[in-house]
Amino acid sequence: MKIGIAYDTPDMYHLGSENNLYYDFAELSSIEILKREIQSLEHQVELIGNTTHVMQSIIGGNFTCDLIYNTVEGLQSRNREGLLPAILETFHIPYIGTDAFGLSLTLDKAMMKVVANHLGILTPKFHVVSPNQSQDIVFENLAILRYPVILKPNYEGNSSGIVVCDNHEDAFSQATRLLEKYKSPILCEEFIFGKEITVPLIGNEQETMLFGTTTVDIQKDDSFWFDSDAKMFGDYKNIIIDLPSKLTDQFKEICYKLFAKIGCCDFARFDFRLSSDNQIYFIEANPLPSLFKGGSFDVVGQMHGYDFARMLDKIITTACKRLSIPKT
Repeated sequence: MKIGIAYDTPDMYHLGSENNLYYDFAELSSIEILKREIQSLEHQVELIGNTTHVMQSIIGGNFTCDLIYNTVEGLQSRNREGLLPAILETFHIPYIGTDAFGLSLTLDKAMMKVVANHLGILTPKFHVVSPNQSQDIVFENLAILRYPVILKPNYEGNSSGIVVCDNHEDAFSQATRLLEKYKSPILCEEFIFGKEITVPLIGNEQETMLFGTTTVDIQKDDSFWFDSDAKMFGDYKNIIIDLPSKLTDQFKEICYKLFAKIGCCDFARFDFRLSSDNQIYFIEANPLPSLFKGGSFDVVGQMHGYDFARMLDKIITTACKRLSIPKT
């Protein structure tokens, strides 16, 4: 089978090293490792670039891949993650992972909180401020939250632009700055003191899914939050966190429910805060997660007896079964 890895890097969007807005891209070195690991499974692998490159290849008649592994993040659109899957669907090209609607839905952090609330899943109290709102309205809306609060660009990832504010005045100042900087809505939610927990899932059927609860080893107290500097430059390890069976079952129930309702396919990651009184707060869903050695998917795979290559093979096999295509 010939597998194409669709990916994007900042330079594809003319973002130089001075970029301080968008961090939701995989490093090219990680993509090269993915290529080598998938090749070790006896597949042909081609790096096919971002959405524009794929479109040009299809229109030019040069597209020869049997299956696509999509890692493309896109830029400056609430549909940025869903654009490539939509194109692939238009041309009936099979791909691994969640569809265009699911990726666009989950990219909208505030909308996912509405979905979670509808499903009876606990999430921090939040409000969204928008560029078209007056400063008076923004100021008033921030006053209804309990402090501290955490502010995030609503359509960004990898902790881009995130800041924690201890009081109303600071939150208003930071929200105003972020609105001007990103020109898009800003999610403002009450900060939950507790453990930051990430739950990767691999599979489409609950009975055979790989599941595990992970955290990072640099989390020392309940005020910890994983900022972009720590993610990109920090010295940390993803580790399995052992929880009481009752809590583990609660995480499973929540994740399985979200996976099904979103319409996730093949693999996804869900992020939570676990408060000191063991309340599980849903933070966000990511059905387009980065896969890299030492990452949360890798450590969960190892927990189930899979090395990195076999974990990737599990995802490919899962997708081929769903798509009814031979894995050869």
